Amino acid sequence: MAFTSTISIEQPTAQIIKPIEGYDGAAALLAALLLSFYAGQKTKKELNKLKRRALAELFKHRMKAGFARVKSLFSKKAPPIDNRTLLYILIGLAVLILIFIEPVVALVLLLIGILLYLFTNTKA
Repeated sequence: MAFTSTISIEQPTAQIIKPIEGYDGAAALLAALLLSFYAGQKTKKELNKLKRRALAELFKHRMKAGFARVKSLFSKKAPPIDNRTLLYILIGLAVLILIFIEPVVALVLLLIGILLYLFTNTKA
């Protein structure tokens, strides 16, 4: 018997990295730990200065967010209409018109619209 050798090459599999949900506290704790090491090297005067600057930045950020909310209330930009909503409006309008012209066709279109609504709005 002759010696035979086989070579098997494994194909690398692509690993999908998903962000971990629910662990936002870990990042905050790590940031607090790093800030505590940084603050440990500062004098009390420099630390108070950093605190004042952080509070000023926080206040500025909160004010900008508040003004953005108020500004969005008075925004003249209309929200976009969903295609599905537009389809329901058009089906309803067609049913109203067809009731006076052909009531049987209007009922069939109404049933199709109801089935479309029921099958597309199921929340799994």
